[in-house]
Amino acid sequence: MSAASIAAEVEVVGGQPVSAQTIRCTLHQIGLHGCRPRRKPLLKMMHKKTCKQFAEDKQTKDMDYWNHVLWSDETKIRMVSSVCGGNQVRSTKTSVSCLVKHGGGSVMVWGCMSAAGTGEQQFIEGTMNGNIYCDILKQSMIPPPFGD
Repeated sequence: MSAASIAAEVEVVGGQPVSAQTIRCTLHQIGLHGCRPRRKPLLKMMHKKTCKQFAEDKQTKDMDYWNHVLWSDETKIRMVSSVCGGNQVRSTKTSVSCLVKHGGGSVMVWGCMSAAGTGEQQFIEGTMNGNIYCDILKQSMIPPPFGD
C-alpha cells in the first residue's frame, strides 16, 4: 500500500487526519522502507502468439534435434551504492534504491546451455557486438580440430 492510502485508511478508522509524510516517517523509524515493483517488459499479444507457435513447432522434435541446439543470452549487471535509512547498501540493478550516492560499475555476462549441459560464463568488457559474440563462440563452443 502507498503511504497516502494508509493515511486515508487511518483517517477512516481513527477519525483523525494523518499526512502521508507522517506515515512514511513512522514506517522508517520502525525499519520499514518503501519500494517500487521492478519494471518488466511488456509482452504484446503478438509476442505471446509467436512464443506459443515456437513451442508448438518444437514440441514434436526428437532428442537428436535438441542435441544440436545451443541457447545463449547475455545480461548487464550494474552495482550501485545507495543510502537507505542512514545505512549504505550495495545492490544490483534489480533492487530498488532509496538514494543513489555513486555508481559501482557494471559487468556484462554471457552464458549458454544445451542438452549436454551449461557452458562456461564469459565476462565481456565494453559493448557486446557481433564480432565479440563470434569470438566467444569460437573460444568457448567450437571444439578445436583433431591433432591440436
